[in-house]
Amino acid sequence: MKCEIIVIGDELLIGQVTDTNSGYIARRLNPVGVDIMRVTAIRDLEDEIISAVEEAMSRADAVIVTGGLGPTNDDITKTTLCKIFGGKMIFSQSTQDNNDALFARMGKEMNSLTRSQAMVPDCCKVLPNVVGTAPGMIFKREGKMLISLPGVPYEMQKLIEDSILPLFERCATTDKIFHSTRIVEGFTESNLALYLADYEASLPSTIKLAYLPKPRLIRLRLTARGNDSEALYCDMYQATLKLDELLKDNIISYEDLTLQEILLRLLQERNLTISTAESCTGGGVASKLTSVSGASANFMGSVVAYDNSIKINTIGVSEEVIKEYGVVSTQVVEQMAKGVAEKMKTDCAIATSGIAGPSGGSKQKPVGTIAIGLYCCGETRSCLVTIPATSRDRNVERFVDLALFNMIKFIKG
Repeated sequence: MKCEIIVIGDELLIGQVTDTNSGYIARRLNPVGVDIMRVTAIRDLEDEIISAVEEAMSRADAVIVTGGLGPTNDDITKTTLCKIFGGKMIFSQSTQDNNDALFARMGKEMNSLTRSQAMVPDCCKVLPNVVGTAPGMIFKREGKMLISLPGVPYEMQKLIEDSILPLFERCATTDKIFHSTRIVEGFTESNLALYLADYEASLPSTIKLAYLPKPRLIRLRLTARGNDSEALYCDMYQATLKLDELLKDNIISYEDLTLQEILLRLLQERNLTISTAESCTGGGVASKLTSVSGASANFMGSVVAYDNSIKINTIGVSEEVIKEYGVVSTQVVEQMAKGVAEKMKTDCAIATSGIAGPSGGSKQKPVGTIAIGLYCCGETRSCLVTIPATSRDRNVERFVDLALFNMIKFIKG
């Protein structure tokens, strides 16, 4: 089934809000045979909504629209869709009942604008929104379908899980889509493409290989499409076996996982605990780890040792070592890693100290320099790396990823 997504909102086009809805929709619907062909972002303007909807419906079997369903004057999606599909606005008692119950649970009083959320086009099927006031809507025309969902991510996601995913599972075509992902290190994108050239040429026509590079990592995705599930599965199985044999120890994950998920899984498999001592990353490594559900089984805690007094008095870094080698040094981060592991009583630890910029660099240690200390079961490793300096936020982000990546390599090694 071919599907297009339209995201509506001026805030998306001026960079005030980043569109995450289309990515979530694609990730959830693709496995049930829905091919997302295009994503379009438009303003809250009637003529632009009409144009985008008509064009999308001329190409796709289904169109999903998010945004513009709020109660304020700039939210015009509902009334515009009513015009497109030739209906009129009517009162929906079920929507009002849902919103009354929602406000009762919150202990708040509903105003007149929120009450207007119960007005819906008579030409749509209303989908209850149990976590918000704007209902979802399904419109049909000439065998095609348009689904309108709230732009608030958690409301949209709830409707996708409760109503839209089951709908597409029932009505999707017989085409099947399988994905298999490997996270690979030790190659540049071009070198990996050359290394896998013969393998890629040998793949059956139903399977395609895609390269998605990140610093120090490449995500390889095999995608199989066809209508014979059994044959497609067998082809994918053989393709992944060959790929795994070719890449062997360069594979750091056999699933599409983030670095923090890979690290926590390694810790879980080996029954190890971890802590962090962070200076330049300001708790960023700990934040990444605790973003993963279940992290508390292995992650014990963190010390943000930004000032030297905290490094010295809280985690036991030698003042003489700081004076001799400088705070951004392998000697200091090794002591930080070992010190926080002892303080937190963990098997492993990550320590960071660096120069995120835009000031603070020197000729010997320019902006973009990071010292990373690693401790695991009595062994210590460290490195001093300088990456091409960009913005402060980007430098910190790369420092965090580099620390997680090096810890994964350390444990696997």
